[in-house]
Amino acid sequence: MDMMTNSSFWVALFSLAHITLASLGVGFMVLAPIAEGLGRTRPHFTDVAYLITRFTLVTYTTSIVLAVFMLELFIGLFPLTNSLLFNHFRAPLHLALVVFFIQLLCLYPYYHFWDWFRSKSITWHIVLGGAAAALILVWAGILDGIGSYMLTPVEQETGWARLWNPTWLPLMVHRFFGNLVIAGYVMAAYAGWRLWNNRHLGNDAGYYLMVLKTGMSIGIVSLMIQPVSGFVYAYQIQTVRPDVQQELLAGGSIILVIGQFILLALLLLGSHLIFRSVHVDRGHSYLGEGLYVLMLCLLVVLAPFPYYRRLISLIVLVQTGWYLSYVFPVWIRHSTPSLNTPFVHGSVMVLGAASLILYLTMGTIREVARGPDTIYGIIEHQTESPERNEAFHAP
Repeated sequence: MDMMTNSSFWVALFSLAHITLASLGVGFMVLAPIAEGLGRTRPHFTDVAYLITRFTLVTYTTSIVLAVFMLELFIGLFPLTNSLLFNHFRAPLHLALVVFFIQLLCLYPYYHFWDWFRSKSITWHIVLGGAAAALILVWAGILDGIGSYMLTPVEQETGWARLWNPTWLPLMVHRFFGNLVIAGYVMAAYAGWRLWNNRHLGNDAGYYLMVLKTGMSIGIVSLMIQPVSGFVYAYQIQTVRPDVQQELLAGGSIILVIGQFILLALLLLGSHLIFRSVHVDRGHSYLGEGLYVLMLCLLVVLAPFPYYRRLISLIVLVQTGWYLSYVFPVWIRHSTPSLNTPFVHGSVMVLGAASLILYLTMGTIREVARGPDTIYGIIEHQTESPERNEAFHAP
């Protein structure tokens, strides 16, 4: 068992590093053509599109290298799980590989021939970036289907049918908006870092403030969707595997659950303080803000009690939506020099780190619920042994 624990650690180490960068890459890849499209009427968004595309190539290329290490370790340390998954999902994996290479043929010219393509046709350049984004979602969707199968497997004849397990669609939606959460907050964190380290940016300060505002907007809107999509995902897991919740709320795994909601509360509170720094005519209600902080505290305290936690989550979402409903118009349409302060710069950098840790914590919780590198009800820890390797024949 110690050997298996160490094996899981090394696979998890490279897996978490890969997922962190790959998720950022997916989020940026989706946002880039959208930003470029907005740049037709608001030219500064074209600069944002180029910036996040450059981020995409750095994060995505590095994540591919880490994925190779992760896959090699997974094949060597967990041959039973690997062989079963490959044999169960041959056709989807073949499609995923084809999609992956076509996506690369769209992504790299989209960035490296940016000016040349745009000089010929901005529309077709946006189409090229949009194709890369759509293809990466297909790739990610197939991998999500295999990952969800490992937790909620179904007995079906084909790999395509096995993808349609009960938690596939909820997981895809939840991870999609999770990618946008970290992409938005990391974008804001980068802008905050630039403003923090370059106090004399001159005219460029306005550009980075705009990047900060754009990232925060994407981050908070996507974050408000996450509790809803997370509830649907958790409900599906609970329906199929009612034992999961009890396992997560028992023993050391409860720390992960509480940690998840501490990070969520930190993101919401930090975002609130940053939006609060924007001067609005309506002012601020200290009673309302005190109640908001109280609800965030209860969200953490009641994390081990799902029913009460979901009720508090609903109240927090309503409070956040109500506050943003009158702050957002000022935030979007007007310049906000009040954001150019060390407090805001430092805060967005903290929120960027918190969003990444939250994303990884949620992924770790899913692995703990299933059992690392196993397939629920099919392959358990003890089956991954040299003695069983010879006797195992994947269907």
